[in-house]
Amino acid sequence: MTPGTVCVVGSVNADTTLRVRALPGPGETVLAAHRHGSGGGKGANQAAAAAAAGARVALVAAVGDDEAGGAERAALEERGIDVSRVASVHDATGSAVVVVAEDGENLIVVHPGANAALDATSAAAAVAELRPAVLLGQLEVPLEALAAAARARGDGLFVLNPAPMTASPDGLDGLLELTDVLVPNRTELAALVGRPLPISPAEVRACLAALDCSADVVVTLGADGCLVRSGGVLTEVGARPADPVDTSGAGDVFCGVLAAGLANGQGLLPAVRRANELAALSTTSPGAQVPPGFFSSGVVH
Repeated sequence: MTPGTVCVVGSVNADTTLRVRALPGPGETVLAAHRHGSGGGKGANQAAAAAAAGARVALVAAVGDDEAGGAERAALEERGIDVSRVASVHDATGSAVVVVAEDGENLIVVHPGANAALDATSAAAAVAELRPAVLLGQLEVPLEALAAAARARGDGLFVLNPAPMTASPDGLDGLLELTDVLVPNRTELAALVGRPLPISPAEVRACLAALDCSADVVVTLGADGCLVRSGGVLTEVGARPADPVDTSGAGDVFCGVLAAGLANGQGLLPAVRRANELAALSTTSPGAQVPPGFFSSGVVH
C-alpha cells in the first residue's frame, strides 16, 4: 500500500452548464441566462477534490480520441493528477449538461461516451500497480471494471459512491461486498433498500437500519449534514452554513476530500467532518470541479 495515495476509477466528462432562474418542469422550456463549459464527470470531479485536499491522486479512466478528451486530460494533469492511466479510445469523450437554478439546485443529464469503454483488465492492472491507500469509485463506468479494480487494490480501502443509481441495486451486491466505506446520498440509500421516494429524515435512519452491508456507511444529506454508521454506532455530523451558488459536484467534493483524509491517516469521523465542511464550501463557487487552491485558506482542517 502506498500511504497518502488516492486512486480514482471513474468517469471524465466535458460539462456544459446552463444557469436558469428556476429548474424546468416536465414539458416546460426555460431560457438560460448564462452558458459555461468546464471539466466534469464524477471520477474527474472527485480526483480534483482529493488533489485540492492534499492527496497524491491517480486517475484510471477513458476519454475519447477527440479534442475534448485531450483538453480534459491536460486540465487534470495541470492539477497535479497522474493521468498516465487515462486511456484514449475511439469514441466521443463523455459529456453532461448541467442546469443550475438561482437557488443553487441542479439537474444533470449525462452521455457516457468513452466512459463506457473502460475495461476490467486495464483497470485492475492499473490499480494493482499503484497499490493506493484508498481506491475511490462511482457508477459512471462499467461495474465490471470497478469490481476488478476493487479486487486488485491490495491492502487499501475501497470507498464506493453508488451514484448515479442507474443500475439495479441487485447488481451491486458483489461490489458492496468489496466495499469498506459506502457513501450514498438519501436518494441512493433509499434505492439500495427498495424504499420509494421521497424519504423523511426519520426514514433515512430506517433505510440505514435496513441496509444489509458490512461496510461503514456515510449518508450525505446536503444542507442537513450527514449520518455515519460505523461499528454499529450512528453519529450525526451537522452541516456547515453556506450561501450556495451551485450545488452540482458537492457530493463529489465530499467523496474526494473523504478519500484524501483516509489516505493521509485520518480516522473516519475526522475525515467525514472535513469532507462535510469542504463540500459545503464548494457550493459557494460555480462549476462541478473546485478551482485549484480553493481549500487553501479559511478552512478548518
